[in-house]
Amino acid sequence: MAKRTLISLFSVLALCLTVLLAAGAAPAAAQSEGSITGIVFADSNGNGTRDEGEAGIKDARVNFATSGGWSTIINTADDGTFSINLNPATYTVSVVEVPSGFFQPEAADVTVEVVIKEAGETHNLTFGITPEGTVLPASGGLVSGAVVIAGLVVVLVLGAALIVVGQRRSRNALA
Repeated sequence: MAKRTLISLFSVLALCLTVLLAAGAAPAAAQSEGSITGIVFADSNGNGTRDEGEAGIKDARVNFATSGGWSTIINTADDGTFSINLNPATYTVSVVEVPSGFFQPEAADVTVEVVIKEAGETHNLTFGITPEGTVLPASGGLVSGAVVIAGLVVVLVLGAALIVVGQRRSRNALA
């Protein structure tokens, strides 16, 4: 009787092991992953480079997509950093949304293609986003609000002076 119970016990164990293996309860094969890390920062001077004092942007949304249609979006951390482990493939990485207080970037300005070829690769990306209220000239340097207002005042004063001079000349010509 004990022999029969032992055989039944082994049969039940073998059946359970078969069911577990068939259901995928066995450990999965290790994936070969690389990583994409980076930061989204407030590019206060619009030069595209992170300078001293340009802080990271919390809760910017960064999208990772493949040409096959797979994609995922993650939010940046409190310091503006992000990190994700991905299998080898070609990824299009883009900042798709920024919190209020920043200009929503043009897709071409914040999209990078990254190729992870093998396990252990790390790609570090940097995305500069312009804060709202920043006026940038064509040269890319920062123009403060005070400079813009002073420029407008100068234009208005010169315009008023030209009107006064023109009216005086007009009166003198008629007299």
